[in-house]
Amino acid sequence: MNISDLRRPSAGALAGFVVSATLAGGGMALAQETLTQVGTIPGPVEHVRAVGDLVYLSHHTVLSVWDASNPAAPAKVGEIEFPEEIWGFRVRGDRVYVGANFFGVGIVDVSDPSDPVLLGAHKTLGQTKIGAVWEDRVVLIDHMEGMVMVDTSDETAPTGAGSFFLDGYARDVVTSGHMAYATDSPTGLYVFDLSSEGEPTPVGVLHAPGAPRAIEVQRETGEPSGILAGGGGGQLQIYDVTDPAAPMRSATFETPGRAGRVAISGDLVFVADTDAGVTIVDIADPSSPSGAGAFQTDAPARDITATDTHVFVVVGAGERQEGPTEVQILSR
Repeated sequence: MNISDLRRPSAGALAGFVVSATLAGGGMALAQETLTQVGTIPGPVEHVRAVGDLVYLSHHTVLSVWDASNPAAPAKVGEIEFPEEIWGFRVRGDRVYVGANFFGVGIVDVSDPSDPVLLGAHKTLGQTKIGAVWEDRVVLIDHMEGMVMVDTSDETAPTGAGSFFLDGYARDVVTSGHMAYATDSPTGLYVFDLSSEGEPTPVGVLHAPGAPRAIEVQRETGEPSGILAGGGGGQLQIYDVTDPAAPMRSATFETPGRAGRVAISGDLVFVADTDAGVTIVDIADPSSPSGAGAFQTDAPARDITATDTHVFVVVGAGERQEGPTEVQILSR
């Protein structure tokens, strides 16, 4: 079966809507983000990340790199295979940090996208899910140890630098500048300052039932933004951690589907909203998010990433489910 076999008659190449917002002076402003499908990357695929014209995909044990400079004809330029299943990965510059189950976290050099090279790896006690980075420290999620910090000053021989056990089932971790934010189920959100010496210790904890399984941060580099988003309990959840010692859930937003993974670009959150496709939410005011557009995909939206010009969304069967998948390339 192909993804085209799943197309619904109502799904068009373009689906966007206009949202009205009342201004302080009583006038009306129109905010709109429209998406148009301009290409497709064939599956199978589970996770997607994009940096510039390069798109990184994972499926089972393979990480592949695609050139989408011509989105109508994306081309695979390289790939690398891991000995264990890839649970998740993050891209920072010309490095990809891969969480590969019992293999641990792998550091991949993609300075030559046609020839990705594994520089080094660090194995943890349990299953490594994903890694994020600040300077020469990588933080990762391990289902037995919680949040683990790894010293990568020597990328060929990364070493453990301490860990902190999360109360629940460790799910995800992201970094923004020198801050790291980790989430677990069902406990909540933990905030770490990676610039502090010694083993990681949270500077703030928010016990939030139904916390997201996957989170993203508004800005990864530079000064910490403190604004996070993720899908939890079928809703989009927005967190304000501008005060690291007092993290708070600033808002929830009911999406038409069941909100899953998200991507943040500026003040917009792009939600992989399962059967509803892509839902776009404006978080310029994190305490009062508003709808800013939508795109009806041809199959359930599972994962998503965004650049300044395009959105890449994985559609089709869910993780570890049988069925066709692909990446739909949407122009902003």
